[in-house]
Amino acid sequence: MGIPKITVEESQQLLERFKESLKNNESINRELPDNLLIQFLEANVWNINEAKQQLIDTIVWRKNNTIDRIPVATKYNGLPVLIACRGYKYIDDANFTVQPGISESAIRIVNCVGGDCFHKFDKEGHPLLIDRTGYHNTKEMGNNVTSKEITNYQVATNEFLNRVIMPEGCERAGQAIHSETVIFDCTHMSLWQFHMSALNHLKAIAEIVQHYYPETLHRLFIINAPSAFVVMFKVVKPWLNPRTLEKIHVLGSDFQSVLLNYIDADNLPSFLGGNCKCEHMPGGCVPMIPSKPKERHEATETNEKTPTSYNSSIMEAALSDNSLCSLTRPVHSK
Repeated sequence: MGIPKITVEESQQLLERFKESLKNNESINRELPDNLLIQFLEANVWNINEAKQQLIDTIVWRKNNTIDRIPVATKYNGLPVLIACRGYKYIDDANFTVQPGISESAIRIVNCVGGDCFHKFDKEGHPLLIDRTGYHNTKEMGNNVTSKEITNYQVATNEFLNRVIMPEGCERAGQAIHSETVIFDCTHMSLWQFHMSALNHLKAIAEIVQHYYPETLHRLFIINAPSAFVVMFKVVKPWLNPRTLEKIHVLGSDFQSVLLNYIDADNLPSFLGGNCKCEHMPGGCVPMIPSKPKERHEATETNEKTPTSYNSSIMEAALSDNSLCSLTRPVHSK
């Protein structure tokens, strides 16, 4: 059963009613843009009461957890990235590397991930995230990473996407863009990755994203999906709301033509059927994380053992330094 469609006129009427319902609410101390309100309405199938509750929950959550002050790497502030990036205006091409300021927990998390990268845009201006899902070390993730650490990392990367990459998407599209296109490459996936502790981490992430970042998924392509994926998806599917499920496209090995319908060949890595190779960067378009322990990232004494993705000194500095949590240029930069 699909999500019911409404006319433009009906959506405008519901938007105005939603705005009226928010007046004089003590949790809302500023005027919110229409595109943000529509995100919450769409996420709740245009139910005003449910959209209002989710919006207020999100505002309170962001305030209580000082989400707006979470540090994000930009080309201006020089913070190390938490995830590889290719082809953006406000962040230089970079790979995740161990640097002072990155927390030990972030390094541990990245070592469990097969490799992922924010890589350019799709044809509509949505940022593209490519994840080598089939190479995730889910057993290590489940045993050596806490839910708090992984959700903190997810929130930090979400904030980076929304504050650093998404503005360029809006510029390119000439309209508000608030969602990403994601590719999960399941090459090498097998049943050994069916690890319940790691799946519980995934459930915690899904709850955070769906409740506090509604309608931020544009499309999800799951490619090279083996039979093992079918088993795992049966566990994950009940955690996802109907809106999310409608955006998921499960493909086998014949996926190239489908991806090229939505992504220009020059923006799609060659191993996915495009022309891009990012030969100027170590690891190419989507650098893989080595699986051998001797080759993986190693924390040093400069990487603090804290559940946040950046060291506490950077987290504290961001509370008062706008350049650490936005596209604002540092005062000393020219």
